[in-house]
Order: sequence, then C-alpha cells, then structure tokens
Amino acid sequence: MGLEDIYQNNVNKNPINRAGISSGIPATRERDPQVVKLEQDVFAKMRSAIPQPKKEEVSNPVDNIQLVGLEQALKELLNGVESLDDKS
Repeated sequence: MGLEDIYQNNVNKNPINRAGISSGIPATRERDPQVVKLEQDVFAKMRSAIPQPKKEEVSNPVDNIQLVGLEQALKELLNGVESLDDKS
C-alpha cells in the first residue's frame, strides 16, 4: 500500500465550505445597545475635541500682470540682488 492509496482512503474530499457547523453562512450577532451608544458618544466627543480647519480666504486675482521674457526677468533679478560677498 503506497502513499497514494492511504491518501485516497483517508482524506475527506468534500469542499471545506460544505463541512462544518455553519455550512459557510457567516454567524451574525446582536450588539449590546449600551455598547453602541457608548461608541457613538466617544466618537462624538473625539470629533468635537479635534479643532475644525479654518477656511482660507481667497485673495483677489491681480489684474496688472505683465508678461516678460527670460532675458528681461534675469536683468530685473540681477538689478535687484546684491552680491553676497559685498562688504560695503
């Protein structure tokens, strides 16, 4: 008698979900109403303890935007920036 014969004779080949007490149906349970109320109260207190984010004010769009080229932008930056090694 080989291992294959032992397996064929001794192993149950029924699907797992058909064997067992619940027959594949999940068990439901009723929750205690006091526990449910306590849970709701705790979550309500947690929500009230967390500060609500303030709404940011939207700034008015700027109407006087002037488009400049790369060269002009670099010139304006160079004119407005002082040298880092300037000792005066």
